[in-house]
Amino acid sequence: MRNKLSFLSFWSINDALNLEQLKAQLDELRVAGLDGVIFHPRFYPNEPVYMSEAYLHILSDLIMYAKQTGMIFWLYDENGWPSGTASGEVIKRLPDSTCKFVNWNFDEGGGLVFGEKSAVSSLDPLATATFIEITHEGYRKGLRPEAFDYVTGFFADEVAFLDGHGITVKTGAVPWDDRFPTQYEAKYGEALLPQLPLLFTTGEGDEKFRVRYWEMLTDVLVSNFYQPVADWCKKHGKKFTAHLKAEESPFFQLSYSGSAFQVLRCVETPAIDALERYPGNNFYPRIAHSIAMQQGREGSLVEAMGGSGWGVSPESFTNYVMWLASHGVDHFVFHLNQLKLTTQAIQDWPPSMPCHLTWKEAFPSLLASIQEQAVRLPDLRKQPDVLIVTPTRGIMATFETSDAMLMNEHDGSQIPLSTSGLLNAKFLALVEDLYGAGVHYELTEERVIEQSGILVDGRLRIGIRGYTHVLLAEGCRWEDPDLENRLRMAGITICTPEDWQRVLSAQESAAVSAAESVLVKQTPWVAAAPERNQVYLELEQEIGLLRAELQLRQAEQIGNLTLFIHDEVNEVRVNGEVLNMTLAQDGFEALVPASLVGKAAKLLVEVVPLPKGEVCPIAFLRGRFAVSSQAPLLEKDEHQWVLAGPWVLTPLSSEISSDNLISAGFPFGGTPITVSKSITLLGDEAYTALEFTDLWADAALVKLNGNELGWCWAPRWSVPLPTGIQEGTHELEVLLYPSTYNQYGPHRHVDGDRYLTSPDQYAGVKNFADRPDAPEQTKVDHYHFVKWGISGDVRVK
Repeated sequence: MRNKLSFLSFWSINDALNLEQLKAQLDELRVAGLDGVIFHPRFYPNEPVYMSEAYLHILSDLIMYAKQTGMIFWLYDENGWPSGTASGEVIKRLPDSTCKFVNWNFDEGGGLVFGEKSAVSSLDPLATATFIEITHEGYRKGLRPEAFDYVTGFFADEVAFLDGHGITVKTGAVPWDDRFPTQYEAKYGEALLPQLPLLFTTGEGDEKFRVRYWEMLTDVLVSNFYQPVADWCKKHGKKFTAHLKAEESPFFQLSYSGSAFQVLRCVETPAIDALERYPGNNFYPRIAHSIAMQQGREGSLVEAMGGSGWGVSPESFTNYVMWLASHGVDHFVFHLNQLKLTTQAIQDWPPSMPCHLTWKEAFPSLLASIQEQAVRLPDLRKQPDVLIVTPTRGIMATFETSDAMLMNEHDGSQIPLSTSGLLNAKFLALVEDLYGAGVHYELTEERVIEQSGILVDGRLRIGIRGYTHVLLAEGCRWEDPDLENRLRMAGITICTPEDWQRVLSAQESAAVSAAESVLVKQTPWVAAAPERNQVYLELEQEIGLLRAELQLRQAEQIGNLTLFIHDEVNEVRVNGEVLNMTLAQDGFEALVPASLVGKAAKLLVEVVPLPKGEVCPIAFLRGRFAVSSQAPLLEKDEHQWVLAGPWVLTPLSSEISSDNLISAGFPFGGTPITVSKSITLLGDEAYTALEFTDLWADAALVKLNGNELGWCWAPRWSVPLPTGIQEGTHELEVLLYPSTYNQYGPHRHVDGDRYLTSPDQYAGVKNFADRPDAPEQTKVDHYHFVKWGISGDVRVK
């Protein structure tokens, strides 16, 4: 199938290995429509010990089960991230390992300052060899042969200069290694140390030297980490995929890995990391696809939607995947699915998808819908219109390390418009113009053309790809001053940004006529109260104790309640009585008997955490009740409502208003609510679809006369009608699925359902995932909820 996509789960193994639990969730992922997993130890509790014989024995059984059920199985090459430390074992074997750097003493009149810290360096070939021996060889030798044979490949994560934490972005320093002077002199025939100040100061030859230094750094990263891993994978018949940190722009790439074009050329399945919820710029997704095409690879991969928040909906999910697919990315690894939903997992760059989304039942239909849409995308395997040359060297030549310290370390935003920053901005704007105009472009950089480009038959060949038109972005630099002329002499059309601006015109899509929908005779919506509701217990810390208090009205009519806590605790008391907590899926629960509630005016929950356990676990109270507040429900924006506590629990009536399910008593609802009505179809019309208006939900499952018509979601709240449907009155049921954000928050973050959610946002601590003008304390008094309900009429087409 053209543009066929594959869907994998970035499977977070954050619990002790239990084969039956692992198999059950693997089945759940398969039923959800996923093709396979990348097995990713993440906050792994070391039970059994990582890479031990017991660990590998269980993993072998799991891999064979994946084979039996037809699930693709990759191995993530680390416990945690970034890759390269073997869960701390490398530094144990090489205790003298250090990451070295050099900076300039601006405060005291200048001068080079060398520093180091104890850490595993990606520039150290011995550290990489040790890592491969522990991890890759550990899997090869420790897994049963038939299990290792079934493994598709290995995934490496965010390996950058030094230990991957962006020394230049954080401090303005530049990575250093004691081998650099010898390597530099061997290549360029001149001493390195006398020129080193030019990385930080201006002077004769500074631009030329900066290019050479950053290119050397990139080469060392490739030769000392990526190439050895790639060689090992190739030798043992395994695919190798990896993404870098900071792919979003050439300026951002420079501080972490130099150039993605150089690094990813040696990665068998080139990949990118595309985080958040909304599409980003149109440069970095095209890198992986371009390299895959040039190198003749089967495809490119993305680790997608990390930190996109619990508010991810089928609509935003579709938009994001289709954006990436429009760049030729065809292997999707969704970040991430937690094996166990602890408090830490809920807050760990959410969401956990699909297993812990409120609308997970819609996931198979969602993936099938995306697959159908992808087939209609332009085929990017065809000959591109133009090759865009990224000005990597131009940015290297004018790069000031102090500028890097001003940008956001998460997404590379806030780059100052210095000389290199302006080149970066103009280049990204150029790419946006071409993407917006529907131009089929691929990407490379100056160095790739000089070292790998071949002129043949009127084309510039890079690998197996040939180009007749080459667009030189502003700032491109060549070691060979005659290169552009040679390209022209070979028949290549050399373009400038100005050339393309003259020929590009706005692309107006033709309006697609659609059949108008019409109203039908119908009864009002009736909403049925669900069997169970829940309220989030925001536990407040006291000395050695956590407390939450709820007000009760007509408590004798509420009945039994269930207290659910996502983590093990030492003791739980409700209204002074100790409860017996028992193990449940993704946590622990206890029955709160009606006798404890009785005619009480309030419910006091007290939790004593374990000494080394979760400090403030997430907890819910569940039962047949409505949740209300004396505060008014206010509209924050077209997407969210806000409501202040304290919360009051009242008995649940059998029928509730469908217009606003938050104010109807379900602000923290995590399960669907069914609404129904009767509709009357006339016999002289051929109706093809039902359409819903004024509907707020993440997804809806539609049934007619008890038979499922299918799923729908925004922006097209519509489902097809059965062919030949009879006239008369029909019973319509719609299951409205709430946003998962309403369940897991962070409800009191200043922006509520933000498109980028970090662990710190649950604590209210401003961090790089927040907007620049956010307050230092981002936790507010009121709660946010994504809109949920239906009030509009049903229409038919």
